[in-house]
Amino acid sequence: MSRTADVVIVGGGVTGTSIAFHLAGRGARNVLLLERNALASGGTGLSVGIVRQLYPTPETTQMVVRSLAVFRAFKDAVGGDSGYVACGCLIAVAPSMRATLEASVARQRALGVRAEVLSPADVARIEPRIDPAGLGAVLWEPDSGYGDPTSVTLGFAEAARRRGVTIEQGVGVTAIHAGASRTRGVETTRGERIDAPVVVNCAGLWAPEVARMAGVQLPIVVGRHPVFVVERDADFGPPHRVYLDLAGGAYARPETGGLTLTGSLTDDETRHPMDPERLGAEVGHDEAEEALERTARAMPRLAEARYRRGWAGAFDITPDWMPILDETPLDGFWVAAGMSGHGFKLSPAVGEMMAARIVGATPPVSATPFAYDRFATVAAGATFVSSYLDSSHLDSSYLDSSYLDSSYLEGNPSRVPPPPPVA
Repeated sequence: MSRTADVVIVGGGVTGTSIAFHLAGRGARNVLLLERNALASGGTGLSVGIVRQLYPTPETTQMVVRSLAVFRAFKDAVGGDSGYVACGCLIAVAPSMRATLEASVARQRALGVRAEVLSPADVARIEPRIDPAGLGAVLWEPDSGYGDPTSVTLGFAEAARRRGVTIEQGVGVTAIHAGASRTRGVETTRGERIDAPVVVNCAGLWAPEVARMAGVQLPIVVGRHPVFVVERDADFGPPHRVYLDLAGGAYARPETGGLTLTGSLTDDETRHPMDPERLGAEVGHDEAEEALERTARAMPRLAEARYRRGWAGAFDITPDWMPILDETPLDGFWVAAGMSGHGFKLSPAVGEMMAARIVGATPPVSATPFAYDRFATVAAGATFVSSYLDSSHLDSSYLDSSYLDSSYLEGNPSRVPPPPPVA
């Protein structure tokens, strides 16, 4: 069996569906999206959905500003509900990073980001449950918050269908066909050949595997990132803001029903490679306790929260913690992968950029920083901090997780609360 398409998109997460939606909006016809399981069944469905605007480059800042505008007006811009909650986001840094943070924010304001750098003593007026001890500064982003990655994916998918895109679930790709240095199409798990001059690899955690089918190597590590759910106690008060504690290495994101999603913000993922097939596996209590200790230090009132569950999430990480959004040396074989934790928050802008480039138009944001071949000159060894701030000038000790703890607790070793109780 065989058929044809003008574009085949591999992967039905938030990236693939966004690209499909934007391609159709650019006038592309006969676009086919293949998802081996169900839409949003991979990394997208297990994402915590945080949207923050602190980014290290003009391009990523422009992309998140454009994406945030879509999330906030999703019903009109796409259709459906993004589940976006603009609760505001606080991002804490150690004293050694305050000057870098202030310089970054000055640049970001010129690009449309509303943000304010607070001294640790001023944090209480925004979120009094944060412990400011050991912090150097805290960034307040009132427009940031969190959304629902699954709802956004389904919204993009339905809007893409209305524009004529065909979406097939339960259909995987088993081979990429090529000839004369260009893409010729794919073969599916149904034994069907689909001839197409353009194939877009949006397979997320499975993107390196799909790329190898085309003889393309992607410098991506699939790193384990556990997520934990705790139930706040009855006296906690109103939901807290999104809090990203880069100094202490923890984050906390409110959820409905009195719950909080939390986990570590340390450079651990690349040190813990994970088989993508283990995505969503349960995590042990010992691992939960270690992460929740960090959360309780950052927001002591969460020390009284009760642990409910956890799962193994994952990031597809490149050497510079930025995505690959480019055509590969195999003509017609495009990649939108290596999202490094940015996939959901940048998804509208990624779809916009990739669609423009595939049809030969100029994207609204420069794609140069996301080139496939940039790793020939990009130094390895970047960390998650470099996905927030330009950390190239910092001593490597700042980026070590043990230093993050000692910096946060400097002069306050007795203030470490116990971890939340385990149900």
